[in-house]
Amino acid sequence: MQIYFSENVKRFRKARDLTQEALAEALGVSFQTVSKWERGESYPDLSFLPVIADYFSVSTDTLLGIDKLKNEEEIQAICEKYDKRNYKGTDGAFGFMSEAYKEHPNDFRIAVRYMAELIKDLDVKKDPNAHKKEIIGIFRRIRDHCVNDRIRIRAKFLIIHYYTTFIEHGVDSETTMEDILKIIDTMPRLTDTKEMLMSYIPFSKEELQAGCRDLIEELLITLDNTMIRYTMYKFRTGKRTGYEFTDEEIRHSIAGIEQMNAIYDMFYPDGNYGKSWRYVIYNYGHLGHFYHQIGNDAKALANLKTCAELSKRFDTMPNITQRHGLFFEGQTLDKQKEVNVYLDTSVCMQMTNNMMNNYPLSDAFKAMPEFQQIIDIMK
Repeated sequence: MQIYFSENVKRFRKARDLTQEALAEALGVSFQTVSKWERGESYPDLSFLPVIADYFSVSTDTLLGIDKLKNEEEIQAICEKYDKRNYKGTDGAFGFMSEAYKEHPNDFRIAVRYMAELIKDLDVKKDPNAHKKEIIGIFRRIRDHCVNDRIRIRAKFLIIHYYTTFIEHGVDSETTMEDILKIIDTMPRLTDTKEMLMSYIPFSKEELQAGCRDLIEELLITLDNTMIRYTMYKFRTGKRTGYEFTDEEIRHSIAGIEQMNAIYDMFYPDGNYGKSWRYVIYNYGHLGHFYHQIGNDAKALANLKTCAELSKRFDTMPNITQRHGLFFEGQTLDKQKEVNVYLDTSVCMQMTNNMMNNYPLSDAFKAMPEFQQIIDIMK
C-alpha cells in the first residue's frame, strides 16, 4: 500500500516557507530525521503522527494521504473493471464510464476511457455533432496537460479514429486528412513499441522469451487487422462500401483470410488461439458469408460451422487453460485478462446475431436445416 506521508510533509513544510532545520526545531527532532522522512527512508512512530498533523493543522488521514489513497484505489478499480468488461449490473460500458467520469473528471485514465466510449456511441449519419464538444475537449486536455505517454498516445489514436469516421462515411467535417496526418506523424513507429523492446532487451532468458511471445501475438493480430483492411474494404468517393464486392474481390478476400488462418494454425497447433481467439472466430464467419456470396454454400456452411464451434468452445472453456506449441509450450492463458473480445455479451450471442442479422446471407440460405443446426450449436 502506498503512503503519501513523505511528499505531504515536504509539501506542507514548503507551504509554510520552512526549512528542514526549522521544521525539525519546531517538532523537537533532528534535521536528519526530517530529511529521512521527506526522502521516504523512515517514518515517525505512530504516537508522533498526531503531533505532526496538529502542527500543520491537518488530520492524520490528510498527513498520510489516506483520502488520496482511497481515491487512487477507486480509480484503479474502475479502470480494471472497464478493461476486463466487468461492469455487469450497470448500463453497459458507456453508462459505466459516464458515471466514472462524473466522479473523477480530472483523472486522465478515466477521461481517455470515457473518450473511447463517446466515440463508440457516435453515429455520424444520424447526429455527427453528438459528443463533439466533449470528445475534442478531453483530447485537448490530455494533449496539453497529461504527462503519461501511454495515455497521450491512446488519446491521439482515438481522435484519429474519430476524425476518420467522418471521412469514411462521406460526412462533412472541419478536420481534413492533412490535419489527421499531422497527428499520425507524432505517433511512435512500430519498432518503438513496448512489445518490440521487450523482445530484444537482454533481460533474463525467461523475460526475453516472454517478450518474444507477446510480440508474436501482437504481430499476428496486427497482420490480421491489416490483411482484413487490405482485402475486405474498398473506399470509393470517400465512402465505405461494406459488402459491395465483385466476385474477384471476394475471392481475393477469401484467399487472404485462408492464408491468415493457416498462419494462426502454425503458431497455435493445439487450437488454443491465445490473444487471437476473436480474430480467428471472425475470420471463419467472414469466410462463411463470402463463400455464400460466390455461390459455394457447402464451404459457406463448413466455415460458419467452424465459427460456431469455436465460439462455443471459447465461451465454455475454463478461464485458465494450458497452452502448447513451439512458442507457448508450458504457458497458461488467462481468458478474462488476456483475450480482448470487445463484447459485453458472450461470443456465441454476438456471432449468432452476425449470422442472423449482419452477414449478407439470403433468407433461403438461413432457412436451410444445416444453417439452423449451426445456430443451435451456439445456444
